[in-house]
Amino acid sequence: MKKTFRSLILILSLFFISLVSTNYTADIEAQDIPELHMLIVQGDILISGSPNSETDGLVLNAKIGNIIVGSVAISDQTTTSRYVSLEIGPYESLEGQMIDFYIGNQTAAESIPFGPTTPSGTYCKGCSWVLPLSVKLDLNFSTLPQATPTPVPASASPAFLTGNVIFGSVLSAPPELSVIEAYIGDELVGTGTVNGPDFSITIDPGTVEYVGKEVTFKIADVFSKSTYTFLEDDFNTDFKLFFPDYVAPTPTPTALPVPLPTSTPEPTRTPTPVPQPTATYTATPTPTPIVLTTSSDNSDSQIILEDSDTGGCNSRGGGAASLSLIVLSAAPLYLLNRRRRKS
Repeated sequence: MKKTFRSLILILSLFFISLVSTNYTADIEAQDIPELHMLIVQGDILISGSPNSETDGLVLNAKIGNIIVGSVAISDQTTTSRYVSLEIGPYESLEGQMIDFYIGNQTAAESIPFGPTTPSGTYCKGCSWVLPLSVKLDLNFSTLPQATPTPVPASASPAFLTGNVIFGSVLSAPPELSVIEAYIGDELVGTGTVNGPDFSITIDPGTVEYVGKEVTFKIADVFSKSTYTFLEDDFNTDFKLFFPDYVAPTPTPTALPVPLPTSTPEPTRTPTPVPQPTATYTATPTPTPIVLTTSSDNSDSQIILEDSDTGGCNSRGGGAASLSLIVLSAAPLYLLNRRRRKS
């Protein structure tokens, strides 16, 4: 009896363990497969039935009612006039509702339900939808979308401020400061003048978008501690602006330019003319007649020899040389004549 009871307890224990193990495994398997209710849509963009490259770069929006549930740029990562990877979802509260497609102000002729569909294209409520559904859908538009005009804000009249400036504990601006500027954010909206303790400035940002915005003031790269709220057509003649103590910038020594050495131009050298020697012509002396006498007392025997440049009868054309030859030729006659006289 005890043996039978133990066997029964063992069988019931094994049955209970197997039952718990089966339920736990089912829970784990159910958790391992998360449901992702999404649509991945792609297709061509057609304008009056034809592709149009003018749609490239425009944004295609998917809407359920007035809620944009997905957007993609046309021709992004694909060919012209085509869209891919338009992800819609997950939106559990919107499942089963119709999705419309827009480019700008134009609506496509096609629309689809958000969720799985029947063969006829209607929403299939209760159909399995574990993974994202891939949908191919060409979208037809009647005309190209028109650019939405940007509204131009109305103009705003300027404001005029005048009053006093205070730098630290000094009720005046330094004498070297004469310009004040007004800024809204980083935008310059006015320029005025400073004269000792007084300032005046016109603030004119241009449009009503700036009404109510904070205006700061700057003098010599120092911003004021006090600000002004821009009002259209404001006129304030007793406005005070507080600035921190002014510290004059340290003057930067100006480096004197080093003069470059000036090259002295060398004068053009003019060649000095060298005087050429003048040819000197020496006149030929007139030959002196040589007289040969045979006796110192007797002058009737004389031999007169004369050389002539003209040639003469005794001339051989030699000049003084010819005269010497004549003298030498006459010398023997002269000696012979002297011997005769002595004998």
